[in-house]
Amino acid sequence: MQEKRFWVGYIEPGRIFGNLYFVGTRPASTHLIDTGDGLILIDPGFPEAVEQILENIRAIGFDPLHIRKILLSHGHYDHAGATKAFVELTGATVYLGAKDLKMVTGEENSSLAEEEFGVAFTDFFTPDVLLEDGDHVTLGNTDVLCLSTPGHTAGTISFFFNVTDGETVYRAGMHGGAGTNTLTKAFLTEHGLPFSNREDFFNSLEKVKRENVEIFLGNHVGNNDTECKLQRVRDGEKLAFLSPGEWLTFLERRKERLTNLILEEENMENIIENIINEKIIMIIRGISAEKLSDVADAMYRGGIRLMECTYDASEKVSDEETAKSIEMLAKRYDGKMLIGAGTVLKKSQVWLTKAAGGKFIISPDSNEEIIAETKKAGLISIPGALTPSEITSAHRAGADFVKLFPISSMGASYVKALCAPLSHIRFLAVGGINENNISDYLHCGVCGFGMGLNAQDKEHIANNNFVAIEEKCRKLTNTVK
Repeated sequence: MQEKRFWVGYIEPGRIFGNLYFVGTRPASTHLIDTGDGLILIDPGFPEAVEQILENIRAIGFDPLHIRKILLSHGHYDHAGATKAFVELTGATVYLGAKDLKMVTGEENSSLAEEEFGVAFTDFFTPDVLLEDGDHVTLGNTDVLCLSTPGHTAGTISFFFNVTDGETVYRAGMHGGAGTNTLTKAFLTEHGLPFSNREDFFNSLEKVKRENVEIFLGNHVGNNDTECKLQRVRDGEKLAFLSPGEWLTFLERRKERLTNLILEEENMENIIENIINEKIIMIIRGISAEKLSDVADAMYRGGIRLMECTYDASEKVSDEETAKSIEMLAKRYDGKMLIGAGTVLKKSQVWLTKAAGGKFIISPDSNEEIIAETKKAGLISIPGALTPSEITSAHRAGADFVKLFPISSMGASYVKALCAPLSHIRFLAVGGINENNISDYLHCGVCGFGMGLNAQDKEHIANNNFVAIEEKCRKLTNTVK
């Protein structure tokens, strides 16, 4: 387990407005309210950042021992991980949404400590008060309205309260969990969570639109540009955080983000289904730009609906030139034939492919960084592997298919042996597949094939005999249908 050290982003603490302060680190926020009768701390953050947050509190003139209440927006490690340390120091009362209880007691391994941050969450604790929708937490001059806003987690709580400088009062608000990372199909499936969490998220956004928020607080510093606003306050702009329209804008953008995520996943599912149904990805390598359209058209007439344009590892053909070919073909067929990239060995090639309109990324190896970048780009990941260990590693890293390559050296019996224990993984057979042996592999459990052009095919292309290419492709597509 590799530590990613997300908590080492120092931010100079400071006043937001009146009796409200920022005392956290990057990226998860920690806020402090001076109620006149003790302090309320919202989200203590990472346990690794405890000393820094304590120093921040002292730096703005407060004694951490005066913290009397700790409010947790939800149970994830980056927000609640330091709670036990603060309780041991201050004896503060801890409040958490009831449905996130098992996250922080250790009954469920769902705090994201390991999978998001590469650390082990061991500082478990039991909250003193389990919050329900509409509860209030009161201390001194501050009354915090706690609204249940499930979606990011089941127990996410959003907070709304007045802040004052002794003369003017403004309404502050923070959505307790607006991240969509826990709402992806992969996350919900892996954790056995209901897809209705997405609907809960949408409903929660609508629910809190009714709150009159004049000072929008982010539970991550990027949500409301915390650092920039703190600097503006230090520069003399007392009301830098006052932005009544920002709250609704943020909520709309989060709604749009989840909507786009769902549409993107549906699009990816359609592409996966397309690959499974069409079965053959024709590999284009070394075809001149002048003849590329004619070759592609011949393949299309022959029934091919998936095409891979390969990057040149020798760099005789630049990545930009290959991307132009992908773009030309993507525009030419406009979804009637899906175009992807092959021999992808660099992250930059992933993004060139996406910008060009490519839909899938194929690599000769199982580089986990390339797989992760492909998924980040919203493209279909097809890394190459051959051994069971390589295959399962690629699958765990997020591969949508695994390209068995070079498979001709192992034979159809090897593929059949692999597919028995690894039937949950989608395979494409690549390397040495041709019209004479494709039937052997078809019945071994693979979803499809990657097929290149042989010497005879290239001779046909040189002689402008595109009909021969069309006939070859028609024979192949008829074989697999």
